[in-house]
Amino acid sequence: MSDISLFVAFTAGILSFLSPCVLPIIPGYISYISGVGLQEVRESKGFSKKAFFASLLFVLGFSIVFTLMGATATTIGGLLREYQGYIAKIGGGLVVFFGLHFAGVMLRANFLKELLGVSSFILALYLFGVISQGLLFDFMGIILIVAFLYLFGLHEVLYRQMRRELKGGLSGIGAFVVGMLFAFGWSPCIGPVLGSILLYASQQQTAIQGASLLFAYSLGLGIPFLLAGGLLSAFLGFVRSFGRFFGLVELVGGVLLTILGILLTTGKLAEISLILGGLGL
Repeated sequence: MSDISLFVAFTAGILSFLSPCVLPIIPGYISYISGVGLQEVRESKGFSKKAFFASLLFVLGFSIVFTLMGATATTIGGLLREYQGYIAKIGGGLVVFFGLHFAGVMLRANFLKELLGVSSFILALYLFGVISQGLLFDFMGIILIVAFLYLFGLHEVLYRQMRRELKGGLSGIGAFVVGMLFAFGWSPCIGPVLGSILLYASQQQTAIQGASLLFAYSLGLGIPFLLAGGLLSAFLGFVRSFGRFFGLVELVGGVLLTILGILLTTGKLAEISLILGGLGL
C-alpha cells in the first residue's frame, strides 16, 4: 500500500467533515457532548479546553470503530480473495453510484437520459477503436449497476435519510460513546465516502493495511473536529462563511469517488499504486 492511498483516505475524511449535512451541525455536536452552550461559545473568544477535551473523546470513539472496521474489512476481503476480481468490479460500480449521489447528480430530472448519452459515447469510443473491448465491458458494467440502483430508488432512500440527519442530532451517554455511535450509525453524507474507503480496505493484503487506511480517514475527519472543538467560536464564523462552498465540496467529493470507482473496476488503481511505489512516492 503506497502513501498515496493513505493520502486519498485522509482527504476523504476531510471531505466528509466538510459535507453539507455534517459541517453545519458540528457546533451542535460539540455543544451537546461538552455541555458548552452556544451562547457561551459566542461570547468566548479563546481556546475552549472543555470543548476540546470532549471533542478528543468523541474523535477517539469513532476512530477506534473506523479503524476496527478497516481491519475487519481486510480480513473479510482475504476470505473472499478468490473472487477479488469480481468484487472489485461490482464494488467499483457501487463506488461510482455513491460518487454520483454525493455530487447530487442524481437529482437532475434527465439523469437517465444523460446516463444513456454517456453509454452511447463510450460505445462510440469502442467502435472507433479508442478503447478496448475489456474497457468497454468495464464501463458498461458500471453504468448498468448505477442504472439498476437508481431505478430501484436507492438514491431516494439516501436523500430522504440525509434530510432527516440535517434536522436531527446525536444521542448518547458520553462523548466517547457518542463518537462510537456516530461511527456505527454514520449519516448518508459520509456513508458513500466511508463505504468506498472500506471497499478499498477490503482489497488490501493485511489487516494492518486496511486498519491504516481507516485510521488515515479518521484523522482526516477528526483533526478538523478537534480544531473546531478548541476554537468553537471562530468555527461558528467559519461555518457561516463556508456555506457558499457546500456545492463545490459535494462536486469534488463526488468526482473523486467516481474516479476511484472507475479505477477499482478497471484494475488501474493497483497499477497506479505500484507505479507510485516504484517511484518512491
